[in-house]
Amino acid sequence: MSSRQKFHPIAIASYWLQTIKQWGFYILLLVLNNGLRESFTLLALAAIALLALVQALIKYFTRTYVISPEKIIIYHGFFRKKETDIPYERIQTIKQRQWFFYKPFNIIQILIETAGGSKKEAEGDLPAVATATLQLLESYRHRAPLENETEQAATHTYHVTDEQIILFGLTDLSILASLTALMAFGTELIPDSWYTNAVTSAEDVFRRGWVFMVGIVFIVLLLIMLISLAKNFFQFYNFKVSRSNQTLTIESGLLERKVQKVPVDKIQGIRIRQQLLRKLLKLSTVEIMLAGGQEQQGENNVPKKLYVFPIISDQSLYSTLDALLPEWQMQQPDFVLASTKNSWYFWRWYLLTLPLIGGSFYFNLYVGILSVSATAFFLLCTWLDFRYQGYAIQTESRLCLQTFEALTKVQTFVERPKIQAVSNQTSKWLYPKQIGHTSMAIKTGLGTENLRLKFINQKHQEILKQFYKPLESPCK
Repeated sequence: MSSRQKFHPIAIASYWLQTIKQWGFYILLLVLNNGLRESFTLLALAAIALLALVQALIKYFTRTYVISPEKIIIYHGFFRKKETDIPYERIQTIKQRQWFFYKPFNIIQILIETAGGSKKEAEGDLPAVATATLQLLESYRHRAPLENETEQAATHTYHVTDEQIILFGLTDLSILASLTALMAFGTELIPDSWYTNAVTSAEDVFRRGWVFMVGIVFIVLLLIMLISLAKNFFQFYNFKVSRSNQTLTIESGLLERKVQKVPVDKIQGIRIRQQLLRKLLKLSTVEIMLAGGQEQQGENNVPKKLYVFPIISDQSLYSTLDALLPEWQMQQPDFVLASTKNSWYFWRWYLLTLPLIGGSFYFNLYVGILSVSATAFFLLCTWLDFRYQGYAIQTESRLCLQTFEALTKVQTFVERPKIQAVSNQTSKWLYPKQIGHTSMAIKTGLGTENLRLKFINQKHQEILKQFYKPLESPCK
């Protein structure tokens, strides 16, 4: 294939849905404020749908691509033309997506990420091409005959069962953070009449007594669990990760099936997370860290987590990781706890808020209770951090750092060649106490992430600094 090709016509539907999604906030605002029965609302929605269709048609007829043995070229635009060249050796990862309405046509979307890609989107996007196109790309990329590439057998495969997805959904606390943000944002979005009705209903519930309130809280928690279950079931349905040659293939999804191929040598680090609820159930999640263009999420463009195991029992964690990534030789780390005697430095700023908490009780009982709860939560988080943060030097070249993020234990495994820099910091107040901070910079996404141990003793800072030094050459 070396001549210009157009995408499959179903790309028009994909472009149309993307535009509608971009307008989703304004559509929701329009419906909430005017209702679906207003003629103005219906006309506005029809205009948005028509404009989205026109935009989708323009995109479809002005975008083409070429696949040659050396590179992929994607052409954009009509008045302002853009040409994107992607040589195969610059590709970091290739993602495959297949919406349910693509499946009858045997069509997929291919996203190509490189080290120099954009923060918001993949550098190469083939929105609707035949599945054979992916095999052609992989054969050019690995310089292997096409027929051999398709017959590569996975040497190890890990499946996530439906029962594990349900367990993951029931223990997924991230849904609480999302709902809190939605509620805070919703106060600006919902009509005043809705807000007044909600306050009136809350006062009515309060008057009916604590038993009724407990019942309402139970129903709300049940709804949150159902939302979490649905979200995770759609995302992780039939989750499978397999290893063939030097590539990890990760695939999951119900309505939209996602497949991502990750070269093993592109892995910057491995991260194991375990929040308190999953620790009680002896369950963990494992993700890999990659450099280069990655999907982003949130306002801060944080790289989206790339799970190897969204959920796995602690008993089989290391053996399964070792089977998928034998070059990492994963094993349970034996941590050196680096800051167990420095609790004051973690707590001091939170303890300064105690007088303010006392004052809040004087003005309002509920504000006081809320202040105590928030302070207790942050004190617990910092206690976990100072009590358990540490490091384990597992081999001459591998380090594992353990920290706590909120109530989640995070263990990050990195190889020394992947560490970009190590910095030790202290201050004129901490130096006499022989205390400081150590940061290690590794590349993730298109930026750099700093792995940090706070308020650790200087002897541990020196050990970590010595670890970072390259090994002396045997020829010297």
